[in-house]
Amino acid sequence: MLKTANSLFLSFDYFEALFHKTEENHILLMDDEGIILDINDSFTTCFGYAPSDIIGKYVGILFTEEDQRQGKPENEIRNALSKDQASDNNYLVSKDKTISWVSGESVRVENSDGKVSILKIIQDIHQQKKSEIALDRLHQFNENILTSIEDIVIVLDENMNVVKTNRAFSALFKDIKPAAETINFAYLIRPYDAFEEVEKNIQKVISSGMGFSNISIEIETGGDKRVFDINCSPMQNTGGENNVLLVIHDITVHKQVEREREDVIGFVAHELRNPLANLVLCNDLMVEAIKENNQEELNDMLQRSKNNVSRLNKMIAELYDATRINSGNLKLDISSFNFRDMIKEATDTIEVLQPAYNIVVKGDGNIEVRGDKYRLIQVITNYLSNGIKYSNGKTDVVLTIQYDNEKITVSVKDEGLGISPKQLPFIFERFFRAEKTKNLEGIGLGLYLCRQIIHAHKGHVWAESEEGKGSIFYFSIPL
Repeated sequence: MLKTANSLFLSFDYFEALFHKTEENHILLMDDEGIILDINDSFTTCFGYAPSDIIGKYVGILFTEEDQRQGKPENEIRNALSKDQASDNNYLVSKDKTISWVSGESVRVENSDGKVSILKIIQDIHQQKKSEIALDRLHQFNENILTSIEDIVIVLDENMNVVKTNRAFSALFKDIKPAAETINFAYLIRPYDAFEEVEKNIQKVISSGMGFSNISIEIETGGDKRVFDINCSPMQNTGGENNVLLVIHDITVHKQVEREREDVIGFVAHELRNPLANLVLCNDLMVEAIKENNQEELNDMLQRSKNNVSRLNKMIAELYDATRINSGNLKLDISSFNFRDMIKEATDTIEVLQPAYNIVVKGDGNIEVRGDKYRLIQVITNYLSNGIKYSNGKTDVVLTIQYDNEKITVSVKDEGLGISPKQLPFIFERFFRAEKTKNLEGIGLGLYLCRQIIHAHKGHVWAESEEGKGSIFYFSIPL
């Protein structure tokens, strides 16, 4: 067979030079049935086969088992014979059974005697393929990171056209339809950048190469206004273009917390100022009463001072409890007790403090429950105090007890101011006060504390109300 190969190349010296002298092209010759006739030295060097290992064998031994099952050797032979040429990229099995990525071209050749053979020229592209796969994996890795980032990430060119974005970008600007296929960031941001502060600063980064950070902007998305923090830095790509990287971080929640904190500080300071101012005034008046030996006025001022101290103590206790609860430090002192006796203890406390009001208890609470007795008394006294405070002069407050095999429910009903439907869902929120009750004493923590205490008992709180006709506040805890 080697003689046949030599006769094929006898009149073509340049074919012989290609076959014997090339180092990058690994060549084998096979007949029209795929039987290997010859290989060059480069093939032996690359894949380990000596001529004696491979000549006379079917070319399929160079293909993986998977490629053999798919009929790739036969397809290559058939295409080379029918189309005079066939190309492929696949694995080649070396003598030691390792596999390498190769690029192959099979060419139909015919000698002077009319004998048809196939010349297969192979190039080892294994390292190139490994590099491509590594780059693909790195690219996919980077894309996965970019996709997973919740911040909006944007790459802009020197004309502020969007070059690359992540998924968060599409979510932010989903309602904006650009006028052209190329999206210009200045076009996107201009409706929200009234003084062109962001646009001008990005242009400075492009021209100077100096980045900026912490520029805030309010953007309307999905019908809501959200606050974002924009950071921009230059990035040099391989083409020498002055691209910039924008990272836009949603700080809406942080801004809301800041506003709430400022509101709370202002609110608490305002509420504490009134009893403190009254205490100072009472002290001044008591000094004058002592000088004038006015015992009646002195006693009156002393009682007012006690009342103001009591108000201050109540506010401070509520603030302290709210802080502990909000930080997850509410601990219950669980014990078994008679629910009816606990209700009587709570109502007795209110009746002493508010003798002008009539607390009507309905239902029988003669049942043993497990819970934090004094925290539940705190809830009930708060419900009753609210019923009295917002009663608008009505003297009756009704407390009703109901229970079944699963839970016990308490409701407190008054016939006072009532709460509007818009404000009713928020009455158990921290520092919330209904519009009609803002002139009354309190800092809006009582119902919030009630909710947290009942939730700690795995229970529920809710309310029903109608403006001008009063309210009913409920809580239930499991038995």
